[in-house]
Amino acid sequence: MINHFRVLGVKTNASDEDIKKAYKRLANRYHPDKLLGLSDDEKQQAAIQLQRVKQAYDVLADPKQKSAFIKDFNNVIVTDPAAAMQELWDQYY
Repeated sequence: MINHFRVLGVKTNASDEDIKKAYKRLANRYHPDKLLGLSDDEKQQAAIQLQRVKQAYDVLADPKQKSAFIKDFNNVIVTDPAAAMQELWDQYY
């Protein structure tokens, strides 16, 4: 399960304004118009990251989806921590 708070780089108790600021900052960083000097591979990775940022913001900006996400995320039981860490590593690197 993707931690949308971590994708945006905010704490779980972040205000709506903090979430919006984090989204704007990251959307600016990964926006295709801002990536003029990068290779096609790097642009593709940035596009994937931008989609993650958009998805995280869509969930956290909607109060119903946010509360459902927090409820589901708190109920996740990690049976294999090493595999979970590898999955997180693979998502970001």
